[in-house]
Amino acid sequence: MNDVEFIKWFATLGVGGILAGVMFVFYRRDLRQYTDMWKGQSDDLIQVVKENTASNTKLVTVIDALHRRLDLTEWQEKHRDRP
Repeated sequence: MNDVEFIKWFATLGVGGILAGVMFVFYRRDLRQYTDMWKGQSDDLIQVVKENTASNTKLVTVIDALHRRLDLTEWQEKHRDRP
């Protein structure tokens, strides 16, 4: 379809059709912009989750080691006075 035919067809739509077409164009532009923004935010969020997971894993390791030391210390204190 060349430009002249498109303009003729577009003019037959009337005010409502033209308004709907303009709204659709702006909707698509807004949707594309929102989608690009969402992709950037989701990548950032994935990175934060990965960093948080690594931090939690290290923290669990430290807590487990601390519990083992506390259990050993408590056992030694209980059995210190026994002959």
